[in-house]
Amino acid sequence: MRSKLLLLLFIAFCFIESCKIGGNGKFTVSGTIQNIPPCTVVLEELGVNDVITELDSDKIEGDGKFDLSGNAPEPGIYRLHFSHNKFIMLSIDKGDIKINADWSALERSQITGSAATVSLQQFLTGVRSNMRDFNTMNIVLDTLQAKGNDSVLALAKADMKRMQEKFTKFVENYADTTTYLPNAIFAARVLNVRAERDFLNAFTQSLSRRFPNQPKVKDFESFYAQVLGGSKQKTVVPQGMIGGIAPELKLPEVNGAVVGLSSLRGKYVLLDFWASWCGPCRAENPNVVSAYNKYKDKNFTIYSVSLDNNKDNWEKAIKDDNLSWPTQVSDLAGWNSAAAKTYNIESIPSNFLIDPSGKIIARDLRGDLLDQKLSSILK
Repeated sequence: MRSKLLLLLFIAFCFIESCKIGGNGKFTVSGTIQNIPPCTVVLEELGVNDVITELDSDKIEGDGKFDLSGNAPEPGIYRLHFSHNKFIMLSIDKGDIKINADWSALERSQITGSAATVSLQQFLTGVRSNMRDFNTMNIVLDTLQAKGNDSVLALAKADMKRMQEKFTKFVENYADTTTYLPNAIFAARVLNVRAERDFLNAFTQSLSRRFPNQPKVKDFESFYAQVLGGSKQKTVVPQGMIGGIAPELKLPEVNGAVVGLSSLRGKYVLLDFWASWCGPCRAENPNVVSAYNKYKDKNFTIYSVSLDNNKDNWEKAIKDDNLSWPTQVSDLAGWNSAAAKTYNIESIPSNFLIDPSGKIIARDLRGDLLDQKLSSILK
């Protein structure tokens, strides 16, 4: 009897202690965002398979303070999703995370309580720096091509290739050396499956050795096998498709009516691949909306193809992101979408700019690049 009583007391003590120290991956995220307008902040978990799960939310008032909490059964990637599609990325195991930032520069947030998040933020700073360099070089290439200076253009293209190789090595090195599994997977997802298949094969095989007995390793292995299987499909559009006629697509709108891509012939069309569950897509949507509003009266429109498989989520994202152009289509087949296979889509967001004759004249115009391209052709 005495032994049984001691056992019960021991179990009770362990339970109290686990509650006191926040066991089982419990965590909090709190802080202050200076100069932020009143809005709602949502704590979201980003799954390996691109599923986004809402965990908690809080309304931010004039003082800019917020307080959120969640439970991480295993380390993972999370984000704070603010109004206006602004984000702070987090890599969380457990503990109390404090954030101090300014609304005008969320990318320079000061974060304590999570070494994994600090490492992730440093990686993202490097990614953003490279993206700015790419955007600048793309403007240079467009200018040189317009002027017809072939010799200088060739040198600029060589510089661009070196920049791309340097960026790839930067991402691969981080994925291979970080001691945080979620961060390693996050970095690997930045790479192009087709171009970096050899590295990704070796990376995937090394995960179970680097991070033994981690369920997320199996999740990534399954996800990568699925994506790799899709990338082996016969492609209708080759990698260097610019200059070719855009293959026809016929997909249902929200109301079920089937609309063909060719029905928009005669206009400049942005063929835009996205999904409600895709964080980078949702972050890019404000740029697409801005371009549509600016050029919709200048013979420009958008044919949006969603890789969703849940109609309610798709419709809600259209409304929440103010995607006001009429042509919103999806076969609700996710990555198995016939449209994605036709255009060899291996990552999103992805887009193609099509001229009035149906010819593809540019692809993957993100951020300021879309506005710059449209302004140059829709004067």
